[in-house]
Amino acid sequence: MIAVGVALLTAAAVAIAAHPKKGAHFAGTSSEPVIMGFKAPVTFAVSSNGKTATNFRYSTLGCFGAGGFPPGVNPYTQANAVIKIGAVTISTSGRFARTGAVSVYHSTFGITTTTTTKLSGTFTGPKASHGKITFSQKDTGRYTGTCGPATISFTAKAP
Repeated sequence: MIAVGVALLTAAAVAIAAHPKKGAHFAGTSSEPVIMGFKAPVTFAVSSNGKTATNFRYSTLGCFGAGGFPPGVNPYTQANAVIKIGAVTISTSGRFARTGAVSVYHSTFGITTTTTTKLSGTFTGPKASHGKITFSQKDTGRYTGTCGPATISFTAKAP
């Protein structure tokens, strides 16, 4: 009987810890390769009611590949590398997911890159989260092609 009570208390403590800090801003990195010392960022905020991850963004050089990086310039902060997911609902258990999120980038070279993302994650505590991002890309315009899906993982924390 005591073991059951301890198990229930432990489960309750874990459930409480899985809720994100309301209003917190999370920042972290993904498993994308480190380029010239720069890591690929993942950022989002939690709404004041704790039910939505807002302004979710991650960076990738894509599954087409990239190169020719100027020294000292973070390639992951360039406009073509930032993928905007937007708002993602957080469940009562601290999990969040979104499927089919579309981000479009129009280059000055006449190429439009459309990135379609599937996101899943969980809060491991009020100030910590981790998850998986799977994306595919399609180029249209001057050049055409498709690639993916590619999968990366991420971790993010709030201060």
